[in-house]
Amino acid sequence: MEADQTFQLYLIKYQGVHISDFITFMTQFRIIVNGLQPPEIIDLHTDTGQRIVELLTKVLPHHHPLDISRVRAFASFEPMDVSSDYLEQEASKGKGAFIQVLWTLYAKSNLYRLAYKAWKRHGPQTLTTWTLLAQAVLNGCYAEKWPDTVFQVPDVCSICLSPMHWPEKKHCGHVFHLRCLLQHLDVSNTCPLCRAPNPLRTS
Repeated sequence: MEADQTFQLYLIKYQGVHISDFITFMTQFRIIVNGLQPPEIIDLHTDTGQRIVELLTKVLPHHHPLDISRVRAFASFEPMDVSSDYLEQEASKGKGAFIQVLWTLYAKSNLYRLAYKAWKRHGPQTLTTWTLLAQAVLNGCYAEKWPDTVFQVPDVCSICLSPMHWPEKKHCGHVFHLRCLLQHLDVSNTCPLCRAPNPLRTS
């Protein structure tokens, strides 16, 4: 999986004078990260993004704004468009599996990359702040205002017959992948199921 590969990559890549300490730190950090569980209660009133920035600033004062993972961006396209068979397969299970796999594939990898960056720039790190940062990132994955479809078993697009996580509901009541509907509209400006005209109209 991507997080494990990233972890191995940065163990090999690090060439600092504290290499033994770095390996120990990363190994312990990986155990902590892998042991974190999704929060049972999501506090939507807490600004997790700001909390992540505060914690990251402590360990990496001059980090780049893009160092902060924005999992919300994944809500703009279907899992099948990410070019990850694993993400697509897991997301098709519904019930929040999509969010869990974003944590597993992307957020963990980003944490390992940031830890490597902090060691390289600022030397030895302590696990305390990094553990808090990892918890904040995991909480942030779940605290995003995800659509209800993330927590349901996905419907199947009537055009391509693949799972549909962000369904586009048309005025006639039918739902499709937006890209599938747009391809259909190149041929006919009707709903593929009921033939209602102008399916993209809003009223």
